[in-house]
Amino acid sequence: MTNYVKLVNKVLVRMNEVTLDEAGDGFDSARGPQALAKAAVNNSIRLILQQAQEWPFLKTPYVQTLTPGTREYNYPADWSSSDTDTYYVKYTPILNNTAQAIKVITYEDYIQNHRSDDDMGDEGAPLRVYQTYENKFGVSPTPDEAYEVEYVYWSFPEDLTLPTDTCIIPSRFDPTIVDGAMMYMMRFRSNEQSAAVHQKAFEEGIDAMRRVLFDDLLNVRSTVIVGRS
Repeated sequence: MTNYVKLVNKVLVRMNEVTLDEAGDGFDSARGPQALAKAAVNNSIRLILQQAQEWPFLKTPYVQTLTPGTREYNYPADWSSSDTDTYYVKYTPILNNTAQAIKVITYEDYIQNHRSDDDMGDEGAPLRVYQTYENKFGVSPTPDEAYEVEYVYWSFPEDLTLPTDTCIIPSRFDPTIVDGAMMYMMRFRSNEQSAAVHQKAFEEGIDAMRRVLFDDLLNVRSTVIVGRS
């Protein structure tokens, strides 16, 4: 993964402008083209992340320790969506509980079929998980111990700020980030013709990312004709 200052400098090199110190000196106080390049890099990254909610590099494992008697929990601050196939109760030696996958149900299913049992005092290790309308997740039955629930979610990271901040997009896609930044730089300079050229390269780069990272699984179909005996 490439850090912030290196990405900014790649843009500045393309612009034939003075690059910034990679140790970070003067990075916060950058002005002129250097400041514009900093903003353009973040704009480019943000636009790439908005093109698909579930980029593989945004997958983040997380463990939520449950509180006895508490059903609903907040997602992490950078949560975007959850991989519903990954909810799992981990084995905790002090609890000597059973490790198992948790069934994901809709909030409506929970209300109609399970909430009354929980309200009446049903407690135990989680068997079901649901997402609320407040973008929290709940477990059922109500936990009676501090079970550990593991799941994977897709994050939406904050903008890069420090020169050493690492971009979450893999380094092999740096040229796409730079093309997107160059599109913004050219617009800042009111050079719409050059901006259009970079926009085309940027969009093609995103399409290439989709092909590489969201490649469809190969479907194999047998054409063998089975004869009758």
